[in-house]
Amino acid sequence: MTEMMFGPPPATRFEANPSKDEVTFFQENGFLVVERLTTDEEIDWLRRIYEHIFDPANAGQPGGPVDRSGVRVPEAKGKLQQSFFPEMNFPEILQSSYVRNAKKYAAALLGVDASRLTSWGHMIRKAPGGRAAAWHQDHAYWQPEFDYHALGVWLPMHDVSIEMGAMQFIPGSHKRGLMRHRQEDDPKENVLCVDVDVDLATATPCPLKKGGATFHHSETLHYTAPNATDQPRLAFPMEFQIAPVRRRTPEIMPWVDQHRAAVGGAKAPVYVADGKVIAL
Repeated sequence: MTEMMFGPPPATRFEANPSKDEVTFFQENGFLVVERLTTDEEIDWLRRIYEHIFDPANAGQPGGPVDRSGVRVPEAKGKLQQSFFPEMNFPEILQSSYVRNAKKYAAALLGVDASRLTSWGHMIRKAPGGRAAAWHQDHAYWQPEFDYHALGVWLPMHDVSIEMGAMQFIPGSHKRGLMRHRQEDDPKENVLCVDVDVDLATATPCPLKKGGATFHHSETLHYTAPNATDQPRLAFPMEFQIAPVRRRTPEIMPWVDQHRAAVGGAKAPVYVADGKVIAL
């Protein structure tokens, strides 16, 4: 445990509150851009944690990165690194204005009481030349045996352009429900892309200034382009959800079955809630 290794978040609290117009926009389009969710000072503090996690010298340490591109092909260079659940090793993240404000937005956008929501984090480092994240829905990655009510928030650690890999969304796609997906690579890697026709002419790129963030429904189609710049793209998404509920009949998700077969079966059902692993 590395509790408080970086000290608490900056003392200055920043408050961001969702408006009725923002809630209406999200309900109609399935995504939302928020110009300012936290302060530059706090992002600099978060970035210290982020850089520690992705420092090669800390490989194998708690909270270290997980490279999911090229890891099974020795001659392939991984260009997308990910670290899941950083708040498990750095719980001070949960005290941040980022998490507090994101939770307020999530509650309003999902139409639930904030006390029912928990969160988990997912840091992503897309190196120069890093691959695209194909069009997909977050729901497609989840367990077919459970129903979820969730959304994602996506916070970059700096200004982010379309060319660097800013988020892009298909407005209204969340109204179509879960779409068919397929495994884009080796099923062991579990990298998904949507496998139905999508009108990409409607895609809405969302470049951001430092301190800005996007929110998206778990069934909103989204994508990020390859990183065509000479700088790494650093992002810290989080998911906010109420506790998953077991379905009477599992949802039909053959791409999940393919991944499970490739890795030797399904794991025990759990979810991470504010840094704690909860059995389902």
